[in-house]
Amino acid sequence: MTFKKTLLMAVIASAALATGCDKKIELTIMNHSESARTIQLTTPDETSTIGSVSAGGRMATVLKLKDSDLPAQCRMSAGAAAQSFSVTKDSPDKWWFHVTKDGQVTGPYGKDDVHSESEKTIDVTTPIERSTILK
Repeated sequence: MTFKKTLLMAVIASAALATGCDKKIELTIMNHSESARTIQLTTPDETSTIGSVSAGGRMATVLKLKDSDLPAQCRMSAGAAAQSFSVTKDSPDKWWFHVTKDGQVTGPYGKDDVHSESEKTIDVTTPIERSTILK
């Protein structure tokens, strides 16, 4: 093999290693509950505590996965509540998760997705007594 071919192969190999070796997704966690939550992230390689998000606060982190692990099943937990999600090579670069007012984890949401919560309501009926009035 000539020197030029060897050099070209080395450049191509370096470029291949530099690009596309990891899938990175920026995760933003919004806490709508009334208490701070410890956030854990489970990937195929490990479970790690990524921090604590205050009541009404937000935090961001970057999820990094090896291309060899894709598609990957991951899990985001906030205290006792958790949400599982899958990451593929086509997954977007940014996702949002929400801790609801009652402590549940929802997501992942994309850039244009809207998170909304509704309150549970009940119908209240008052029984009306029927009676006959005589004169």
